[in-house]
Amino acid sequence: MSNSTPSIKLRSFLQIAPYLATRGVSSLEFFKRLGISPNIFQTPDIWLPRADCFRIANEMAAVAQDPFGGAHVGHLMELRSLGAWGELVLGSANVAQACAMAATHAALLHQGGEVHIVTEGRKTKLIHRFTGRLEEDPRQFILGSLAVLRKVPLMAGEPSAIRVHLKASRARGDDALEQCLGPNIETGAEYDMVEFDRGLLEVPLQDLTDDAWRITESLQSTIDTAGLLIERISDQSDVKLKSVAREIGMSPRTLQRRLKSSGVDFEELRDETRRGEALRLVRLGKYTATEIAYMVGYSDPAHFTRAFKRWTGNAPSRFRSALHAA
Repeated sequence: MSNSTPSIKLRSFLQIAPYLATRGVSSLEFFKRLGISPNIFQTPDIWLPRADCFRIANEMAAVAQDPFGGAHVGHLMELRSLGAWGELVLGSANVAQACAMAATHAALLHQGGEVHIVTEGRKTKLIHRFTGRLEEDPRQFILGSLAVLRKVPLMAGEPSAIRVHLKASRARGDDALEQCLGPNIETGAEYDMVEFDRGLLEVPLQDLTDDAWRITESLQSTIDTAGLLIERISDQSDVKLKSVAREIGMSPRTLQRRLKSSGVDFEELRDETRRGEALRLVRLGKYTATEIAYMVGYSDPAHFTRAFKRWTGNAPSRFRSALHAA
């Protein structure tokens, strides 16, 4: 895929949701406040304009009151959660091949970002760069990208041989970055990059020992739940936590725990799914309010009208009239 506007795949920063959950922030409410569809878990592989992604990351850091929020989000990412890019990296025979896959296929995650491999003397560098004009402050996204890139040579099992370089100057409290980027951090550098001993290149890949896999499980369960909800939203009797958990293959308690760790409440997700689908159907202009009520899972059109007023401030008929008048 090639986009004229620099874009980033939504999947590459969905870990914002569990990160915000640790700060007591609902991911659905967070995205809604930014004017972005809260049904993000139903469309993890869409592309968003890079400027929007930078803005989301900056707002996330502000809401969490964490100047290094991007690094924490990157630290929560398991490589296999990053789709085809992660599969190519993890399918490599050794660190050299994994680095080559990470750099060559960076466009699978980011249209408008590049990763260059440079080997000089005893050091190999993974240099992260942007292309084009930057519309928003990319700082949080840089921190997240370097936290993820660091995981590639980290699979050699020699964390002490890895350094992270940041173009940004030192800031108060930046020792907190060590949790995500390791103890060997250099600020005020020429490039944003991950540097490691050249000898690691021939080392076969080893499994990482961090807990990011737990986040991957929770996010995948949330994505599966969101997909089932949109698929079954017209079924008034079967769109319940118990039935969804059974179909996904886990207990309701486990599913509820995984949703919670992604900052999602089942009832809220179901309500947002109904809201999004109802608005889409109203905009089509092909169905009556009663038909839409049944299509989004309401057996009583009056209940649907009340819900629609709660979502938009207007009854369906008035909302539709306003659309036609615009």
